[in-house]
Amino acid sequence: MTEFFRAHKYIVSLGACVIIILLFVFREDISRFLVVKERPGESVIFPGGQGKSENMSSPDVIPPYTGRDPAEFRPDPKETASFSKEDLDSISSQIQTNARGVREHSDFLEGWLQIGLLKKVIGDFEGARDAWEYAGVIRPLNSVSFANLGELYWRYLPDYPKAEKNFRVSVTNKPDDPAVYISFSDLYYYSYTEKKHLADNILIEGIQKNPGNVDLMKWLAALYERDKNYSLALEWWKKVLEKSPSDAAVRETIADLETKLGK
Repeated sequence: MTEFFRAHKYIVSLGACVIIILLFVFREDISRFLVVKERPGESVIFPGGQGKSENMSSPDVIPPYTGRDPAEFRPDPKETASFSKEDLDSISSQIQTNARGVREHSDFLEGWLQIGLLKKVIGDFEGARDAWEYAGVIRPLNSVSFANLGELYWRYLPDYPKAEKNFRVSVTNKPDDPAVYISFSDLYYYSYTEKKHLADNILIEGIQKNPGNVDLMKWLAALYERDKNYSLALEWWKKVLEKSPSDAAVRETIADLETKLGK
């Protein structure tokens, strides 16, 4: 679904060549919204503080980058076991290219997003974190870096409060992305279990912001069904059926739930 934010461990198992193709041909699907347009009224800010941007934390000076050298990368052997030397060389080259870009213009958002994505693919999760954290500093109104950090802090550098915080910023900045609401809900449901009771609230919020979105409605119905809250599950599966009246699987699910409820 997302970015997001994505090349996960499952992609690695398909082979390094497939990963390279996904990285550079289907970038938007992997990282959710890798191509991010400037907002109206923005101008690019370059090193030295020239320019002004409504989407910057400071109108005059870009905050300094304090993370690891963007050109440095630390492959995890477990994540790159199926990679050839040529694959790693190609990824290294892409990292160097984007590193030069962000050194020349630290306001180069897509460069930071790409560096984070490339480092994540090879298992350099701390390097990905540094790049995406800084992307959020220079573009606090973007959604991509925050969605990616939500996934990173959830699945790879477990820190559930930070994952929650970043997912919240992402959906606030871009409320029309159902994938982030789904990941946000799953964080609560499967991992941040002391807040499991919020899992359905996040999906309901997403439906309110994206009325009629079938994916969100299905996720909510399935959540209630897993929790054996069959009445609410039935209510939401019926709403799904209204949107997808030819879906035989949904009809079967509704019939099963009605049987359980004695209807």
